[in-house]
Amino acid sequence: MAASVKEKAVMAGLGVAALYALAAGFWFVKGRYSWEDARKTLARTEANLQKERRTISERAMWDGLYDEEASRIPVVEAGQSADTVWMGVMDEIAADTSIFITERKPGKVEDAGDMKQTTVDIRWSGAFESLVKFLYELENTDKGKFDVQSLSFSPGKRKGYLGGNMTLVCVFKEK
Repeated sequence: MAASVKEKAVMAGLGVAALYALAAGFWFVKGRYSWEDARKTLARTEANLQKERRTISERAMWDGLYDEEASRIPVVEAGQSADTVWMGVMDEIAADTSIFITERKPGKVEDAGDMKQTTVDIRWSGAFESLVKFLYELENTDKGKFDVQSLSFSPGKRKGYLGGNMTLVCVFKEK
């Protein structure tokens, strides 16, 4: 039996209402996930903000630690070759720790903020224990600030010895 125009209009109206209800339901479900993502983003942002505020509030402490550490940086007279200063310090520490430096190649001096730095490539040999002592002394000496940028080693020619290369970064101030 054929539906009348009135029945077709009611069915069409119900169909449109069902589609609107489906669209609204989809929008609410999708919106809920967007809200959850927004809440997570807000929580992350607030945590970062608190961390940055804490760091800013600790500025005086960090400035004091920096000034204390910077006061330990050696000063090299203008015109004096920085690499010769560091060679003497490295030779002294190497002799005290039984590391044999067989070759040195100084790098160029570069600006590092309000300080300067230079690199020294070293070929060395010695026992493992001596290498550990050498690295410890470089890190803790009052005669300069050194940082090991790279270190490689392999078994040496003599039994129980190692040999290898190392790049040291030497930090200093220039007068």
